[in-house]
Amino acid sequence: MKHEKEEHFLNMSQKRIKTTMIGAIDKFEKNFGYLWGHFKDGDLTEQQEKFADLWDFTRNQILNQGNHQIRHLKDDYDIMIGKLKTTYTKNYTVNNTEER
Repeated sequence: MKHEKEEHFLNMSQKRIKTTMIGAIDKFEKNFGYLWGHFKDGDLTEQQEKFADLWDFTRNQILNQGNHQIRHLKDDYDIMIGKLKTTYTKNYTVNNTEER
């Protein structure tokens, strides 16, 4: 059961990063999409085509950075869970010097 909770936490964390990336992209498209003809039917102007190319490049950078951070999150998670599952034992030897 504990393993399921740990996996659920990782999955929810990944989902939050993805939601942040996609949400940010959506906001840019809604507010600046007119620059590259995002909502336009038909041919784009030369300037819109330039902005569309720039937006595609920027959008890919955002998604790549987010995916890179998700991979780091998975690595951090594996390290943390590994450390939490590690147990340490210490053995003590008691020497009785009294004679009976």
